[in-house]
Amino acid sequence: MKNTLDGFSMAVPDVDAAADLFRTVFGAELLSADGSDTLVDDHGAPARSVLLQLDPQTRLRLFAYEATAGASFDASVVDIGTAHFCFRTGDIEQAAKFLAQCPGIRILGEVMEIPEGALRHHKWVYFRFPWGAYGELQEWPETPSAEAAELFHGQVPVAASPVPTMMGIDHVGYSVRDLDAAVGLLTGCLGGRRVLGSVISTGKELMERQFETPVPALSKMAMVRIGEHTNIELFEHVVDEVRRTGDRLAVGASRMVFRSDDPAGSGAELSHRFGFAEAGAGAATGSATGGTGALLTAGSGLDIEFTA
Repeated sequence: MKNTLDGFSMAVPDVDAAADLFRTVFGAELLSADGSDTLVDDHGAPARSVLLQLDPQTRLRLFAYEATAGASFDASVVDIGTAHFCFRTGDIEQAAKFLAQCPGIRILGEVMEIPEGALRHHKWVYFRFPWGAYGELQEWPETPSAEAAELFHGQVPVAASPVPTMMGIDHVGYSVRDLDAAVGLLTGCLGGRRVLGSVISTGKELMERQFETPVPALSKMAMVRIGEHTNIELFEHVVDEVRRTGDRLAVGASRMVFRSDDPAGSGAELSHRFGFAEAGAGAATGSATGGTGALLTAGSGLDIEFTA
């Protein structure tokens, strides 16, 4: 079986408003828009969607589900299934200043620099989209570490984006229940390669300032490369309180979509090896790439869809 990562999805409260923000602020290209009669969610309720090209390698389908239309994001960064889209910039301070002036976008905390490890001297800051979901800006150092070199895209600023020095998607991140299991899924079944990992201890004050999540956390992280261009960042957050598992239809929910030469066989392998099951009651799900396919979930923080 051959599976190729083909896109991502994000549930939003208003497809048109979210698509307009991605186009006007981040320079995304509109590829298609589907009417509510052509797509249904995994419970059979109508859903609207828009397909965007975020950068030459990354497609994103925005969904507005009937069940959660108009709702706001209701999860923290440590909750299982919380996703974020990270944009690489050449000058993070300029980019953050620009985003802070965009209606509805909030920069969280301050620009931070990683002092040591494989991602040393990388600068980062999180922000919230108008609907509350997390985004991130990242600036690479002039000379990346040898450990991180495989994750480097060689991107250049995108003329289509108004954000100063914007270069496109650096990675897409997910908070998962079990880091080792998530890495095993991506490397053992979906063609990924584990590149690096680390363990980060973060105090309550820093978690509140940078993520609006006032709990101390011990976070285990791994970066996985899929194909030649896509980086997936996985976090397992160890916290004192119970981490909630996100609803597949909730605003901010995201899934990974793979083109497969055998969708049924790939789904069966996930079910057998990793405990996945088909979501919903067998209704067709709107694909992040426009087709239909089975959405598989295991409550692990990674939902996967295979489409032909």
